[in-house]
Amino acid sequence: MKRIRMFTLLSVLAVVLSVGLLQGVAKAASGGGPQVTIQPQASYNLAGAVVNVGLYVKCQGGGGSGDVIVNVTQSPPQTPYPMAAGSGPQMVVCDGQTHSVAVTVAGFGFDAGTASATADLSVGPTVVAHAQRSIDIVVVNG
Repeated sequence: MKRIRMFTLLSVLAVVLSVGLLQGVAKAASGGGPQVTIQPQASYNLAGAVVNVGLYVKCQGGGGSGDVIVNVTQSPPQTPYPMAAGSGPQMVVCDGQTHSVAVTVAGFGFDAGTASATADLSVGPTVVAHAQRSIDIVVVNG
């Protein structure tokens, strides 16, 4: 009976370790190429009527630079309008390192609350990375 328990325990441990190692390999493999990640919180500036979206961007090539375009949309009940939408571009450094980037999105009708954001990272004419997520817009004065 002890041998069966020990064998079961070792089998479960082997499966757990192998799954954990595979996930680590997948994360390491995905870490080498171009990446764009949208931060979960954005700020809405009342004075300028713009949304500032934070990103983490990593790319290489393109003569040392690339471009990112962020699109933000917001629907009722988060906004009193039928639809709030806007987009904004930003140049980014492409040196193989991860950089924190702020993109100013100009649009109409945004308010505090949940919105949807997408980001497309291009090096030259080619889109090399895409991200999409829900963001929380918070109102800031200034």
